[in-house]
Amino acid sequence: MSTELKILQELSEDRYASGEEISQKLHMTRSAVWKHIVKLRSLGYRIEAAPRRGYLLKGRPDKLLAEEILPLVKTAVIGRRVVHREEVNSTTLLARDLIREGTPEGTVILAERQTAARGRLGRSWETPAGQAISMSVILYPHFAPAQAPLLSLATGVAAVRAVESVAPVSPLIKWPNDIYLDGRKLGGILVEMAAELDQIRWVVDSIGINVNNSFARTGLQTKATSLAEKLGRKISRARLAAAVINELDRIYAEAGNQGVAPLAADFHRMDMLRGLQVTVNTPEGEISGVARGIDDAGRLLVEDEHGRRHTLACGEATLSGWSETM
Repeated sequence: MSTELKILQELSEDRYASGEEISQKLHMTRSAVWKHIVKLRSLGYRIEAAPRRGYLLKGRPDKLLAEEILPLVKTAVIGRRVVHREEVNSTTLLARDLIREGTPEGTVILAERQTAARGRLGRSWETPAGQAISMSVILYPHFAPAQAPLLSLATGVAAVRAVESVAPVSPLIKWPNDIYLDGRKLGGILVEMAAELDQIRWVVDSIGINVNNSFARTGLQTKATSLAEKLGRKISRARLAAAVINELDRIYAEAGNQGVAPLAADFHRMDMLRGLQVTVNTPEGEISGVARGIDDAGRLLVEDEHGRRHTLACGEATLSGWSETM
């Protein structure tokens, strides 16, 4: 736990906290306390200092800071370490750097803004400062590579559960890795990994969610949406990010032990494609038919016009009549 977080835990919005009391409790000088108060102010915390009274917390920043996330995280693996950046080219690329440095499993990278983020198939992902959640999670799973589709599925279910816990909405998952709300894209998932023939070395599980974005007059208003646009009010990004971390940690443990079983019921109700006519672009070519849910490994089941059932581990699914450009 950082010193800044320890000091924040001593501050209150209701009463002044004495600098002397803080220094004694945290075993540091009052001058050192002041230096950390200055650091917290630089992060966006509004802290009032009054002679003979101490410090009063007047306001918190709407940022994805470790100091905001960690008090809300109750996990075994994911989120025990949180890395925050004001701006990065991509949280995925930063995650790869941290893996090379030997960062522990469960490290979460959060950024206020990404300048070169990419989704599946090289698509760009708009991440304006202070509006969305841009997150990457580093995992070292004990799965076989063939089970990798489970990670994308588990992340989608975790993200939707988290959104439902903080907002009265019910997003849907478009296999394999998109999250939709009212027919428009709310978020996306990108899972990258390095693997041997029978072992996954590492996974970077990246999640983007449109939280307080505005897509009006952007050219994307018919294709993308945000929680703020749906609700007409802003949502705490820190609270939602912590909810995603908590849900993903719970599902990660369950999926590792029980496979798709703990996810099946939730995915069934969240499944955007089930029962609908789809076309899936796969490495082997196009498959068209009716989506019939997923199998025990998280692979999409498609029944073609001849009644043959295809089991697809990867691909790009498009609903008939849709134009997928995001």
